Amino acid sequence: MPTGLPNQRIDIVNTLRAFAALWVAWGHLSYGQTKWLNWSGRYGYTGVYIFFVISGFIIPYSLYRSGYHPADFVRFIGKRCIRLYPPYLVSIPITLLAANVILPPIFHRGEIHVTGRLLFDHLFYLNDFVGAPWINTVYWTLAIEFQWYLVAGLLYGLFASRSALVRFVPVALAMAAYFLTTGDRVISHTLPIFLIGVFVFQYKAGLIGWRRLLCLIAVMVWAMRWPTGWLVASLSAATGLLIAFCSFRHRIADFLGNVSYSVYLLHLPVGVSIVGWLSHSMYGSGSYIGVLDMVGLLASIGAAVVLYRWVEKPAQEWSSRIRFVKGQSRQVVPILREGVFPVLTRE
Repeated sequence: MPTGLPNQRIDIVNTLRAFAALWVAWGHLSYGQTKWLNWSGRYGYTGVYIFFVISGFIIPYSLYRSGYHPADFVRFIGKRCIRLYPPYLVSIPITLLAANVILPPIFHRGEIHVTGRLLFDHLFYLNDFVGAPWINTVYWTLAIEFQWYLVAGLLYGLFASRSALVRFVPVALAMAAYFLTTGDRVISHTLPIFLIGVFVFQYKAGLIGWRRLLCLIAVMVWAMRWPTGWLVASLSAATGLLIAFCSFRHRIADFLGNVSYSVYLLHLPVGVSIVGWLSHSMYGSGSYIGVLDMVGLLASIGAAVVLYRWVEKPAQEWSSRIRFVKGQSRQVVPILREGVFPVLTRE
């Protein structure tokens, strides 16, 4: 195992989180609007892959800092669930309220019929495995993230090994799974994206040099040219390189990065409801629909601040109280000083 990490902040991570959440939100809010608005958010969906690269980096990096041991796997999954489930679960009734009460009179669309089985599928992120619809379309990415937590927790010891041969094993397995995958809603389809983040972790931890990092990222980009495509591959590589070599911090970006998860969860039920209501109640709204989209985005951020303050932040604090017993006893990372990476993780 490595014995230390660079004594530096990874400030760019929160900025990337903020950009990714707003980019996805704008893509959804501008969809189907005027020609130029629709074009402006055409690639908003790619923000999802920025999140995947960040998770590929953050999860092993935070495990390293916490002195994680495979025996701590159950605690690790528990920490992630406590950290992420409360905002997710609160967003479900908010989405149902928007979909079944606010939006049907405006868009003349059907309501979402909720059953116990559908809620069960959402609780365990099973929808794409059983062919059940998602209440909120963004939830499919949470399922992919959770699958990544399982993979990262189980394979962390291989990712963080000092042996290049050992580190190669999970990469080879991941790429084999990637090329054998036919569906796009399972972790294996996005593993090269997560691996770019893992390589950045290995670089930051001193396991590989910058030349090897660039070579590994180039291999992932080449492998993803099909079926993932050059756009997502290039964006994933750019995100990894920014985390590895760039530093940027601004208080607004920090603020938006902190609430990015809540923005991601709420921008559809809140933002679309606001834009839909305003556009159908204000005369001549088609001529300034872009302004209404901005209002919807700001409303989403405002709702996210409330969710973050009352739900997400307390959940974050509850999660941080769970310690890795094995890691504590072995004291793997005693040289890390308190507060070196305060904006890194959603622990």
